[in-house]
Amino acid sequence: MELLRSFFMEDYLEGSRFTARYNLGESGGRPVTVGELLSGSGVSPERASDVFLSTLLRDSPNWGRADLRDLVAAMHPGATRENVLITTGTSEALFLLFRQLRPRKVALAWPAFQLLYELPMQQGAEVVKLPVRWDEQGRPSVDANEWLAHLARERPDVVILNTPHNPSGLVLDAGLLDAVAKWADAAGATVVGDEHYRFLSSEDAVLGATVYRPGTRSFVTGSFIKCLGCPGLRIGWCVGDTAMLARMQNEKNYTTHTVNPVTEWLSFEVLKDLNSPALRRAREDWLRNRRTLSAFLERSRTVYGVAPQGGLVTCLGVRDAMAPEVFASRMEALAKAGVFVLPLSAMEAGTPDGAHPLARGHGFRLGLGADPAHFAEALEVLERA
Repeated sequence: MELLRSFFMEDYLEGSRFTARYNLGESGGRPVTVGELLSGSGVSPERASDVFLSTLLRDSPNWGRADLRDLVAAMHPGATRENVLITTGTSEALFLLFRQLRPRKVALAWPAFQLLYELPMQQGAEVVKLPVRWDEQGRPSVDANEWLAHLARERPDVVILNTPHNPSGLVLDAGLLDAVAKWADAAGATVVGDEHYRFLSSEDAVLGATVYRPGTRSFVTGSFIKCLGCPGLRIGWCVGDTAMLARMQNEKNYTTHTVNPVTEWLSFEVLKDLNSPALRRAREDWLRNRRTLSAFLERSRTVYGVAPQGGLVTCLGVRDAMAPEVFASRMEALAKAGVFVLPLSAMEAGTPDGAHPLARGHGFRLGLGADPAHFAEALEVLERA
């Protein structure tokens, strides 16, 4: 039963992600083609064809290509390539990391992306929920003092910082990151940062703040595949202590072994220029959809909430639908209209004593990754439905 629970959200997504007319349930950007990704990264069709057709389909280096690891290290001040392990998506990075950490007690923001707590729970870890609060307008926030008090009282050996946060869209400020890092250092705890949306976490910079702190027990996992709409690449990384990464890599030899060499080549081309048209396009779509959602929510009579500070998801509540059967009927109406969203119940979100409907898991996660014109149309259909 425990194993089956972790697939609930993915099963829910799989049921509609390829069939819904308006897919607002995904947590990534609109899918792009290989051609779009490469041309947006400055690679001509001719060069792309030459490199692709001449790529040897052999194993990549077990730790990942050295030049790709250099690019990832450069995004984490104080890191070198020895602090970077390339993985088959962030899912593998988290799996391998928690297998080595074997935590006794894990603290993380709640609600949370399922993988972040299901993996530690599979190893018998207790979960400490650091609450995300919502106000009457559906604006999320966290209380730094409340979080630090929870940590001091519960004394977890691992603290997970997911920023930007899935599903609320919160970006944890640098002061909170520093305070948690200081507490962890004094307590001998490990900090794990999940930074899947780091490329979409600042309005004026390509990369937002990182959880990584060199010389401490901190690890971060990340990728660009959700932000750029290419999850099929299945590329990710873990940045942290070299000795720990070596143990993870040793186990990786018996799972995926190496990353696909074509995927690594594509990833190198994407990351070699953080001001590339591909990254600019992703950021422009994100900023435009945030503005569209904010304007929509100001006039909506059916849903409430705010656009995310960072990342491609946010939580919305449904007005006048507190009764479970009424909320279910609204979700059915959306499905009939071709609009797919992810009910927070599919993320096991909420507690019965939550002070706000969204804290009780009464709402849905909305994805902002669609093409801007399609996204605006989908919101109007959502309102009518």
